[in-house]
Amino acid sequence: MIRFPVVLCLALILAFPLGLVMVFTSLIDIPSTGHLNLVFATFGLLYSLTGFLIYKYVVSSRIEELGLFESLLAFSLTWIIIPVLFSIPLTLHLGIPLVDGVFESISGFTGTGLTVLVGLEKLNPSVLVWRGVMQWIGELGIIAFAAVLMPFIWRFSHILYSLERPVRILASLRRTAIRIFYLYVLVTAIGILACVVTGMSVLDAVVHTMTAIATGGMSNYDANYQRVFEYAPLSIYPITALMILGGVNFTILALLVTGNFKRAWFNEEFRAYVYLTLIVITAPLILMLPRVNWSLLDALIYGSFNALSGFTTTGFNIGLVCNLPVDVKVLITVFMFIGSMSFATVGGIKVVRLIVLLKALKSYIVGFLSGGVYYPQVKLSGVVLEEREVFNSMLLIILHFIFVFSGAVLIRIVLPSVDLLDSLFEATSAASAVGLSTGITGPQAPLLVKLVLIVLMYFGRLEYTPLLVLIGVVFYEKYSALIK
Repeated sequence: MIRFPVVLCLALILAFPLGLVMVFTSLIDIPSTGHLNLVFATFGLLYSLTGFLIYKYVVSSRIEELGLFESLLAFSLTWIIIPVLFSIPLTLHLGIPLVDGVFESISGFTGTGLTVLVGLEKLNPSVLVWRGVMQWIGELGIIAFAAVLMPFIWRFSHILYSLERPVRILASLRRTAIRIFYLYVLVTAIGILACVVTGMSVLDAVVHTMTAIATGGMSNYDANYQRVFEYAPLSIYPITALMILGGVNFTILALLVTGNFKRAWFNEEFRAYVYLTLIVITAPLILMLPRVNWSLLDALIYGSFNALSGFTTTGFNIGLVCNLPVDVKVLITVFMFIGSMSFATVGGIKVVRLIVLLKALKSYIVGFLSGGVYYPQVKLSGVVLEEREVFNSMLLIILHFIFVFSGAVLIRIVLPSVDLLDSLFEATSAASAVGLSTGITGPQAPLLVKLVLIVLMYFGRLEYTPLLVLIGVVFYEKYSALIK
């Protein structure tokens, strides 16, 4: 039997550390405005106290280790409850419609970066930093972040953590979580320092570094990273490096940081990621240079940078994406659909599933041509994959395509004046947690379009786990009866 109250309480407990972070963020306004962000401070304390009391008096003495299905349900609910809760103070402080607050919060925690806010330059520093914090925490993983700061969670959430970060660097999951957290903080600190050295203001460096390493892409300016590039052009180097590192598997990132490059290169997905990164950078040049109105520098800045931003699912942009040539927009759409490496801070189907897809197709073609006599095994880094693993990869690719295409069609129906390619671009950007926009997303977008994008961001970030959980909930009792 599913313990729904326990599942709900566990999701609410996770608001405890996030509330504390919001309280500290509210203090950032004091140097510039002379007072703290009262709304952030109030709700931060409220959520922290609520989470603590639920754990102290409800959960700690009654909860046992969650089963797989309960963990799946808790995982799915957490990524709805937390963004909705923290959208309330954002909505009240900014005086925006609730749907816009939910949109911004979902976009933040999922690391997407699409925004419906305008006039970002006029917002209080606390709001700008909070937008970066949402992405930084969200792409590390809400559960992973809480598990590091609240050791008691490990008593009943090993499976829950495994669902969010199914990667092991050290012998235990707990030590792995702590190592990933420290690694994340180290790269972020180095990134902030590098951005400041290359001319960025401290506030911009903090926010853009957090959203770059988290491949989130939220900026402090309506023009996004372009405004920073205008006053600090050298910052493009650390930002580009951070985007690439953000797309790297945490396991491989740990090897790179410790200088173990040879072992990292043995990973087949990492090699493919490096090769694809080179393709992503050069392909726009090939498409744009023959056109007389694009110089090499322009092609690199407006073509290659934006394409790399799409591939790493970061979402920073220089210039307007809608002004890019059609073939370049198609290329970026494909790159966004793929995304970067698995177990990183990115969206999309991931490079590893692209590799599995190509190898599965090769196996099928060889088997067909040989009349069924020989089917090559599907291997990844020398390890033979089981049929179930290949099927799971194919299923996610199919689901991702269905959601992206359906979202694009719905956007096109609501906004018939919008080009189908732009709708497909926007839907892919949302479902792959990218954040690049052709101009469809904004406060002026119809309610249905915002809701479609919210659904795409949620399901895409969680790789459609909630959908499978919903199916499981519907048929749970039936399956239980059959088993008995």
